[in-house]
Amino acid sequence: MPIELSWKKIMTGALALTLVTGSGSAVLSTPVAVHAAAITASTPFLDVNAGHWAEKHIAKLYFQGIIDGYKNTADGTATFKPEKSVSQQEAVLMALRFAGLIDKAPTNSLIIFDQSFVVSEFFKSYIELAFTEGLLDREEEYGLAKADTEIAWGSKPASREWVTKLIVKAIKQQAVASQLQNAGSPFQDASSINNRYKGYVNAAFQLGLVKGMTETTFEPAKTITRASLATLFSRAQSSYPVGYAGQQSGVVSELTSTGLTVYDDGKETNYSLDSNTVYFHYNSEKPITKDQLLQYGDVTVIGKDGKALYVEVESDTQHTKQITGTFDRFNATDKTFYVWIDNKAQLFSYDQSLAVEDAEGKTVAIDTIRRDAKVTIVQDNFRKEPRTLKLTTALAPNTTTISGMVQNLDRESITILQDGKNLVSKFLDKSVTVQIEGLPKTSTSDLIAKVDVVELTINASEQVVSIKVQNRQMNRISAAQIINVAQDNKLLTIVDSNGKNAQALYITDATKYVHRGDTLTRDAGEKLMNQFKNIIVSYSHTNIIILEFVDKYEGELVTVNETDQQVTIKLSNGDIVTAPYIKSSVDLKDKPSANVSDLVKGSTITLDMEYDRFQIYQIKIHQNVQYEIVSVDSVNKKLRVKTGTEAAFDLSTATIDLFKADGTKGAFSQFKAGDKINATYVGSMIEKLQSVTTTSNG
Repeated sequence: MPIELSWKKIMTGALALTLVTGSGSAVLSTPVAVHAAAITASTPFLDVNAGHWAEKHIAKLYFQGIIDGYKNTADGTATFKPEKSVSQQEAVLMALRFAGLIDKAPTNSLIIFDQSFVVSEFFKSYIELAFTEGLLDREEEYGLAKADTEIAWGSKPASREWVTKLIVKAIKQQAVASQLQNAGSPFQDASSINNRYKGYVNAAFQLGLVKGMTETTFEPAKTITRASLATLFSRAQSSYPVGYAGQQSGVVSELTSTGLTVYDDGKETNYSLDSNTVYFHYNSEKPITKDQLLQYGDVTVIGKDGKALYVEVESDTQHTKQITGTFDRFNATDKTFYVWIDNKAQLFSYDQSLAVEDAEGKTVAIDTIRRDAKVTIVQDNFRKEPRTLKLTTALAPNTTTISGMVQNLDRESITILQDGKNLVSKFLDKSVTVQIEGLPKTSTSDLIAKVDVVELTINASEQVVSIKVQNRQMNRISAAQIINVAQDNKLLTIVDSNGKNAQALYITDATKYVHRGDTLTRDAGEKLMNQFKNIIVSYSHTNIIILEFVDKYEGELVTVNETDQQVTIKLSNGDIVTAPYIKSSVDLKDKPSANVSDLVKGSTITLDMEYDRFQIYQIKIHQNVQYEIVSVDSVNKKLRVKTGTEAAFDLSTATIDLFKADGTKGAFSQFKAGDKINATYVGSMIEKLQSVTTTSNG
């Protein structure tokens, strides 16, 4: 135990110290000046080039004041010496800085350690503080010092396993380490890890702090380098956030070419940006550009004297909300406007920053938006009083709408009958769009004269820019079977999946042929019509609108009739399909011998159908499995994943659909080590991967 003497001051003459000692002038308290001519990367260090594997972490800790480099007093340049080893006493000092404990070090104390526990005078108070705060175990470290007296404990190069334990203790995750003491290790050289460190290495890996020297090895006895230690402490900040001088996290409330405003807890802080500001993304080790900052997204800024030195994007979510309604009126004097939402007029305030756009993204004046126009309002949702950011009108200014029944139609014009008495003809815009509920990829050729009642949207040039069919009654028969084709492929006789309710329907020039989501030519459709027996028919009156050739059905299992060998499912639109099977195989993840007894009512399944007869040849059972990402191979687009019970394995995403947590289309770049993902298996194959929402980063 230390002997406390209030009159004895142990820190004398020591003003500052770098992470490790060496040649050159070592400075911690005064940041190294940044010289534009010398910087080609995100740090002021000549030996940390752009693209260095630890560039992000060195830059971050440098700007936080946790680490510094070696300054050349002759020319003012600096180096970091990323591959230089770190002593145990230096690692402890850095851990205390990281944890925000450095100011608690005793300054009026005479500290005496065990005779074999040798520490440089400057570090004594910090080592004692580490014992007091639980970052080090006194008895354990005394024992290690006695076992190796060839080199002083303090100046001994810190090993990777020793530093890992120090960091896990610094972020107060000892409980996790205890739980994982006897857990399996992801590293092939786990037997080389000293038993006192095994739980801590497992915890650090699970928390995303360490990734190994290679994909499969940890090399526990290898000495830690300055670059590696900086990386460990940088990654640890996601598990143990600490406030540092000049650092602020919040939402980007304003972003210009020369400045950044961060909103946090009701206050806004302005930062200037220049060519020396560095930018990073939470999901990447490489620098990004200013253009990749997300306005109204989460961000961390490290600044000094009003200038942003380091900026990191902390999430891919914008803190905004969208509101749709019908525009009523605006008041330019009060800078307000009213919008009808759910039959209630709601008041919105705005300022000069409000962006007003038409449906094509062109800037318009608010006074050009007509009454009753459909509008979308974007507001932020991070302030107590939301600010209106954007107003978009669904119709271009000065457009009008008219309705009536189609009387005549050609490539250039359309004629409708309004109110049953007035004929109105209008020219068609070259980019006219057609909307028919239930029909994809529609055009004017899908319209039916003397049948369709339409709404025409007309622009300022009196041209029709969009046509919406209002009265088309679409009927649909799922799992229909073609019984007969007659009259030169013009008349189809079909029955439902039970072989009943025969109907005769006509193919017209407007009939669309679809297979696996693709629209076919008429010739290709007629060929399949004579081959496929399984179809989905969408028709109006007696005319077939869409003829879809089907080789699979997906839905919720309703029943399995093993006596009659039939499976009944409910499709997503509510249609019921009953299909027979004879020797259908059942495809289920991790069960090669699966059969119909493995089918569970209410589960999602896919029925793969014979194309030339109404019969199942394979049943695929859907399953959702949650994985944790162990590592990310961005080059080969592979993820190494594991579950609580399965060993880690490589998963190629080349043919898998990727989705964000909100269900929108995603990209491989969204994944990072430590993330949770949901994998949807269709049989034994993964069909899609979706990120799992976390509570981090707001």
